Amino acid sequence: MKTNIQIVSFILAITTSFSAATASQQAEPLTLHYAQPAGKWTEALPLGNGRLGAMVFGGTSTERIQLNEESLWAGEPVEAYAPDYPKHLAEVQKLVLAGDKVKAREYGKKHLTQTPTSFRSYEPLGDLFLDFGTAENGVAEKVGAISGYRRELSLPDAIARTTYRAGKATLTRDALISAPADTLAIRISTDQPGTLSFAVRLTRFKDAKISAHGNNQLHMDGQIIDIEKKDGGPEANSGGSGPGGKHMRFAGRLVVRCDGGTVQSGPDGSLKIEGATTALVLFTAATDYNREILNYDRSIDPAAKADGILAKLGKTTWQQIRDAHLQEHRAAFNRFSLNLGPADPERDAKPTDVRLAAVKKGDDDPGLVALISQYGRYLLLSSSRAPGRLPANLQGIWNDRKWAPWEADYHLNINLQMNYWPAPLASLDETLAPLIGWSRQLAKRGETAAKRLYGSDGWVCYLSSNPFGRVTPGGSNVNSQFVNSVLDPLCGAWLAVQLFDATQFNHDRTQLKTIYPILAGASEFVLDALITCPDGKLRIVPSTSPENAYKDPASGKNMRITAGSTYHMSIVRALFAATTRASTTLGTGEEIRKRIAVATAKLPPIRIGPDG
Repeated sequence: MKTNIQIVSFILAITTSFSAATASQQAEPLTLHYAQPAGKWTEALPLGNGRLGAMVFGGTSTERIQLNEESLWAGEPVEAYAPDYPKHLAEVQKLVLAGDKVKAREYGKKHLTQTPTSFRSYEPLGDLFLDFGTAENGVAEKVGAISGYRRELSLPDAIARTTYRAGKATLTRDALISAPADTLAIRISTDQPGTLSFAVRLTRFKDAKISAHGNNQLHMDGQIIDIEKKDGGPEANSGGSGPGGKHMRFAGRLVVRCDGGTVQSGPDGSLKIEGATTALVLFTAATDYNREILNYDRSIDPAAKADGILAKLGKTTWQQIRDAHLQEHRAAFNRFSLNLGPADPERDAKPTDVRLAAVKKGDDDPGLVALISQYGRYLLLSSSRAPGRLPANLQGIWNDRKWAPWEADYHLNINLQMNYWPAPLASLDETLAPLIGWSRQLAKRGETAAKRLYGSDGWVCYLSSNPFGRVTPGGSNVNSQFVNSVLDPLCGAWLAVQLFDATQFNHDRTQLKTIYPILAGASEFVLDALITCPDGKLRIVPSTSPENAYKDPASGKNMRITAGSTYHMSIVRALFAATTRASTTLGTGEEIRKRIAVATAKLPPIRIGPDG
């Protein structure tokens, strides 16, 4: 497990076994709330519509809203095919079956790996700042000290609210990212008419130009320029993976509307609002990424796409945007509720961070468990649904780093699967659509890898992938590429099984037809990849179990290479069973069912060790 979305999804997958009822039975209030602004990025409140993401800090003198767009990745499609892979794979298989695991490992690391071992990272889009705290235009300084502060995120509404008193004025900011409007909308208001004054600006750490247009618009236009990696050797991943050059293009568009007061563009590239009562900030963004080709597409104009999104809104009001947003979000979120006991109003009224601190000290707070479980659903829904086209990555959709941890990639040896465990369990079927769409393209790309690496039919992919659909072995360095990737060719098979399992919850025959080629292709690869061992049984060789090692009796060394790990053979059995059931249900694939039946009879039994 590598990030917060996966932790809460894991909690959700466990806790949903206790109770699922109608939304009206929900016993606990579903709002995260705090008595102070976020002090760091991980304390900010996440918003998302599947495509756009934002982290809301809730500042008073300056509000920071960190921005993401799901497809804004550095790099380009890059594969790493080791020369003569099938020949060297056969030698590793021979050494493993002969019991020489140490030699098999060293030979494999030398001959089955290839640079670049990994790929470049998911990048932040930028930051949107609302500046209230200057002497010239700051409400805080004009009307007095801050009091009554509250920052909250309503999960059923998907609206982040910051409210506080500044002297005689009560200031309120509501922020949402609408799926119907495909836009971030922020409403800023004061109960003291004509006293609202602040500045709006956009920033990005590199590769972008920010400019004011007219009196009330900001434009962000950019293209990621990757620097060629010149040194560091094959073991080092920092600084670049793959060719440098001009890669993904992107654009952001922002417009401000005011009730009363004025909006003017400043010489510093910001917008300045003076003397308003309410203000509406609208922002959207686009890239030239095309999922159908798993690459950027120069026929796509991201600026025109972003302009078009805002143009469709026309004079749509905040209330209209909000109403459409609530209707769409609640239709999915309110399908599920979790009741773990009677409400405790006194405890529930405490800020979320205070409740978390109490639990760490031993407090029993079932309401917090229910809240966090629903937060897991919220995070998945916010980072994987239309208008989004890509699955939730290692960080959902949210990232503020130039180079994200593990590139914020799609880790296929449990992490991507873990993100989607709650989807069928907790009535979030729509979150599967981006995963299925991307997986279909990944499987097509993986057919080439299966032919080149194994000489097999079907498709294969390994540990980590990205929007460019990497299917060859990868890792942060050569050793990781070998032990985590080369030794685990069944990551795609695991993903295929999970897609099938999801269809068993909703009995969606159309969805089953869509994922069947993915499933059948994974089985075709496994049927070819299984090799006959000296005992006559079929196994995956070489094999491993992710992030697990054992002490090799022959050498006394910790090893991760083996023949037919329980992990792999369990996936093989699950894949064969799923493919058989799917093909039978759809009335197709008689030939592959026959092949699966023959192979299944030759699989080794699952063995139980003396320790149970």
